[in-house]
Amino acid sequence: ASGPGPGERFRDENEAYEDGLDRESDVRNLRHVSRHSGRIATTPWSLTWLSTLDLDPTSLNHYRKILRAQIWPHWGSTPLVEITT
Repeated sequence: ASGPGPGERFRDENEAYEDGLDRESDVRNLRHVSRHSGRIATTPWSLTWLSTLDLDPTSLNHYRKILRAQIWPHWGSTPLVEITT
């Protein structure tokens, strides 16, 4: 079983149990972020993001225009996990 981090082992059964409780709490309280979630590319993620917005159609069109002209040409196929500050 995996430990607290990739390639790490738990020190003992109690540490593993506590980690499991923490992860369960994160899922129940909507704080969980999948380890695989960052692998999605910028374009499909941004399309999903756009579909969740409750904005005036003019604002949505403005966001789409910025994405098409500025973001997607440079970052569209880049996985989110690779974008840093």
